[in-house]
Amino acid sequence: MAKRVAEEFRDATPEELVGKEPRDLADLYLRRSKKRETVDTLKQHARDLRREMDRQGLVVRKVWLEQRSASKSHVRREKLEGAMDAVMAGEVKTLAVWKTDRFDRRGMAVIGAALDEFDRRRARLYVLQENLDSSQPGTRIVFAILAERAREEIKDLTLRVTTGKIGARAAGKWPGGRTPYGVYSPKGSGRLEREPAEYPHARRIANELLKGKSAMRVAHDLQTVGIRTRAGAQWQARAITRMVRSPAWAGLLPAKERQYDEHGLPLDVWVSSDEPVRDSEGKPVVIGVGVVTPGGRLRILAAIDARVAKIGGGSRGRRPHTTFLGGILRCPHCYVTMSGSGGVKRGRMYRCRTRAMYGKEACPGVVVRTPRLDAAVEAMWLSHVSALEHGDAGLDAIVRRWAVLHDVEKEARRKEVMAGLDAAKARRDKLEHDFYVEGALSEERFKTLSADQTSVIGSLEQEAAELARQTDLLVFFADGDALAEAWAESSLLDRRMLLGCVLKSLTIVPARFGGDHTPILDRIVPEWVA
Repeated sequence: MAKRVAEEFRDATPEELVGKEPRDLADLYLRRSKKRETVDTLKQHARDLRREMDRQGLVVRKVWLEQRSASKSHVRREKLEGAMDAVMAGEVKTLAVWKTDRFDRRGMAVIGAALDEFDRRRARLYVLQENLDSSQPGTRIVFAILAERAREEIKDLTLRVTTGKIGARAAGKWPGGRTPYGVYSPKGSGRLEREPAEYPHARRIANELLKGKSAMRVAHDLQTVGIRTRAGAQWQARAITRMVRSPAWAGLLPAKERQYDEHGLPLDVWVSSDEPVRDSEGKPVVIGVGVVTPGGRLRILAAIDARVAKIGGGSRGRRPHTTFLGGILRCPHCYVTMSGSGGVKRGRMYRCRTRAMYGKEACPGVVVRTPRLDAAVEAMWLSHVSALEHGDAGLDAIVRRWAVLHDVEKEARRKEVMAGLDAAKARRDKLEHDFYVEGALSEERFKTLSADQTSVIGSLEQEAAELARQTDLLVFFADGDALAEAWAESSLLDRRMLLGCVLKSLTIVPARFGGDHTPILDRIVPEWVA
């Protein structure tokens, strides 16, 4: 069924165009920059223009209706291009607009070029509100004045809006826009608070994700109990992931990133990044209370990222391993990683993937029981790590990774401090270059700014040293008893991570014959991190 068009916006029928020449026809161009400008207003513009065209004895051939900015050079306005093409092709001789700034806000350079094209084709641009007809002598100077005034108005407006948003961010305020599910910003407060109706469901999502459930599983559970999104749609895994990635979900101010087209030109599209805005000291800007803490959000993101495999330029989901050595242990024949499989009755086994998928012709394969091999590798790992000394690459890797998993906020803060320290040093270097090389700063101004940066650098260096000292305390892992206790308390994910810190590869030597009683430790061939 064809969509019904309002009478004000309809095009002329074939019967209305019978016997009409291009000079008898006019096209209307109507534009609104934002959807909040009502259609009723545009209808009134169309009625005003139709009334004037009828007074001039012209038939409205087509109405070009568009929602685009008229001030941004990177915004392409297809409807205006279509209206201009109709004039260039000689289909009509009049293009009518309600007001000059509805046609273009980019100044006389753009409007002047359009008027030149109209003159060459003996066509005209008619502006209703200013009663301007480009075909009449003396109107070009008026077009120039109005075009430049519209350009200056939009520059002032852009400056006010941009300054307001920058000021809101600098002051640690929510700049506006859609908040993630579970939080909202009371009008005029610039702060984030928990949305009473949404927060219980959002907290439920966070709890399930922290337990290790996948975003897809959580979405299915929400669909089962009938919980919907803010817009009333069913929950999808992508929506949950997008929500978690917003720093605002943890009460932080998200940074904005501008999008660019394939030619590198800026688009009028800004998207929130995964990173929060940071203050002059490199700390994330907190603007209220979120559904989760910043550390909880980082834990959830780490679990989500662990479920995603990067392939080429895209990604795909992958199942998390449910065995200690699945995806780590390698077959001695084809050197492909082995997987854990099997049930309760027969017991779990590590099997060669190649043999399982393509048969014994592809690889003779090897099978080994998981409890026996897991216990042997655990004992081997504990013995190896206990013998490491402070400064060994493997032990340092364990310390860093353990800090990430068990003190996420401290590790995140360490990264923030180092990033802030680098930025402060870069600012100080630039000040010195501007003062000593370029001579662009007065001595008094240089001393003031340099002192500020030196103070920031000193503060960040002190905090970085303290964080490093706290991290170094984790070398107690080198003690056998403490290490065994930490291992016993670790989850499967932690154990796999700790093993990967010191192990490059692990291969199992096949049994020499059925019933071979060779100790399993003698059949394990590890390649340790140097």
